[in-house]
Parts: sequence; structure tokens; C-alpha cells
Amino acid sequence: MFKSHVQKKGPLMNTLKLNVGLCIVLAMLLTACNKESDDKPTRGNDTVDRTEENKEEPEKQEPGNPLGTPKGALLYQLGILKSGDVEKLKACFTERQKDRITAEAIAEGQEEISKFTIDDLYASEERGEYGGHETCKVNMKNGRSLTTLVLTDGKWLADTVWFR
Repeated sequence: MFKSHVQKKGPLMNTLKLNVGLCIVLAMLLTACNKESDDKPTRGNDTVDRTEENKEEPEKQEPGNPLGTPKGALLYQLGILKSGDVEKLKACFTERQKDRITAEAIAEGQEEISKFTIDDLYASEERGEYGGHETCKVNMKNGRSLTTLVLTDGKWLADTVWFR
């Protein structure tokens, strides 16, 4: 009796086969759609993530212009900060910040900055524009904003005293 019931093909068996077939097709379709979305790069606002898995081609540094790229400018400022040259460091900041660059501020900054690497300080950037100038907001690895750089006469100048 059991054998004859299993061999019996009726509407219930056809519905079961149809449901299994639909599940397989749906699973394949979802897998294909997910694969396509994983291949497309995403960018939220103009944030550039500098992590290993999402490296973009870096900007070319102009020879003789250490302030020619945002990251180059920050590296240059970091080097001057470590050497303690007040006048050279003032030249790396916008006019409104130059008076805040003092020997005392540099001494304080040297102590604080020794705890960080360039990768800690420059993890991502957000490009924008303000007052007719191109800007670059530099974000630290911990997610906090470090400074905003302003492109002025081909040089990226810091608009905040970022090392205090």
C-alpha cells in the first residue's frame, strides 16, 4: 500500500517539484545579482579610502613642489614639524593660520605627533570646494578630521593647526 502511494503522481507531487525548481532558480538569480554588485566600486560622497583593498592611483607629485599633493603636503609639514623650523612651517599654512604657528606650538606639536605614523594621520580624504578654491579634508585612521587643505597657487596649504 505504501509503495503505490509513493508511485502515485498527482497534483501534490507536481506542486512540490515546481516549488523546488523555483527555489533553485531564485537562488541562482540572487547569487548572480550579488556577484554583479560586488564587482562595482562604490563611492559615497567624495571620500577616498586609502586602505590596501581600495588603492587608487596616487596624484603625481610635481618635482620641486613638496606641497603639490595633499599627502605630499602633509608629509612635508610633518618633516618640518619634526625639525622645528617655524618660518618654513608657516609657509605651509593659509594666511589666517600663520600667526598661530609659533615655537611653542611646534614644541607642543612635536611631543604630540610622535605618537602617530603618516598612515594614522592620513587615512582618507574628501575633496570639495570653498571660496573658489579646491579643498581636501584629511581624515585620520580613527575617523576624526585632521585638517582641511586648501589649494592655493598650486600648493596645498593647511587651514587648521593640525598638530596641536
